[in-house]
Amino acid sequence: MQGNFIMLQKDDLKQVVAEMVEELVGKKSQTDLPVEESDEYFTRDQVCERLHITYTTLWRMQKEGTIIVHKLGGRNLYSKKEITSLVKSKVQGACGNGLTV
Repeated sequence: MQGNFIMLQKDDLKQVVAEMVEELVGKKSQTDLPVEESDEYFTRDQVCERLHITYTTLWRMQKEGTIIVHKLGGRNLYSKKEITSLVKSKVQGACGNGLTV
């Protein structure tokens, strides 16, 4: 198998990657985004740990639309704000049904 190889210095590689990310993201920096969009994110493992659910349950919740997944670079990320509001709504629903927390 033959291929073309390009040798870059570490700093040159960083510059190339930064340019590609800018192109993919639409050249918006985090400081340009409104507060709602510059959200922090959980990984799949963090969401499962916080909600005490399995990967399968998380997948099912995504399919049902209960949890919204954000794809970034081949990774599934979940908005901390959305997960927090989901937990709060479930807790309030449980309290409203006569259950105590």
